[in-house]
Amino acid sequence: MGSVICDLPAADIDRLEGLWRELLAHHLAAAPHLAALGPARDPADSWRVRRAQYLQWLAARQAAVLVAQDGGRLVGYAMIRVVDAGGSWQWGDQVGVLETLVVAGSARGSGAGRALLAAARERLAEWGAQVMTISVIAGNEVALRFYRRQGASDFLHTLIMPVRPPPS
Repeated sequence: MGSVICDLPAADIDRLEGLWRELLAHHLAAAPHLAALGPARDPADSWRVRRAQYLQWLAARQAAVLVAQDGGRLVGYAMIRVVDAGGSWQWGDQVGVLETLVVAGSARGSGAGRALLAAARERLAEWGAQVMTISVIAGNEVALRFYRRQGASDFLHTLIMPVRPPPS
């Protein structure tokens, strides 16, 4: 049938929890090296934190959660927003940010991810963004290949390290 993409009202944010938890599990599997910096949040706490971020972002005029539904079943979502641009490149005053894109494991390969990304790009263009940033957890090579196939280029490598060095 294919995915139908629509906006999710902020009041329905809790419909995303199951997909967020699936993404968290995927991140933990893809990035075991991050355990050296400390344990991951448990799924309920992770959702609590992310839910609060989503609600904060959705309070802005140029932010949205786009959902993919197949036969009425939620199979994925994309959280997008617009932020002020950095000063190094002439990309306009604002850039889009793809904060989250997740597709249920059972729906991967169905085109839901491509449909969500296309809808995100269209919405961000309507808001005046010329480019969008996408962060991918280190180790998620499948996601990197997906975004590169869609035209994404490497831009920034973000590293993480403890503030206090380990004892010698």
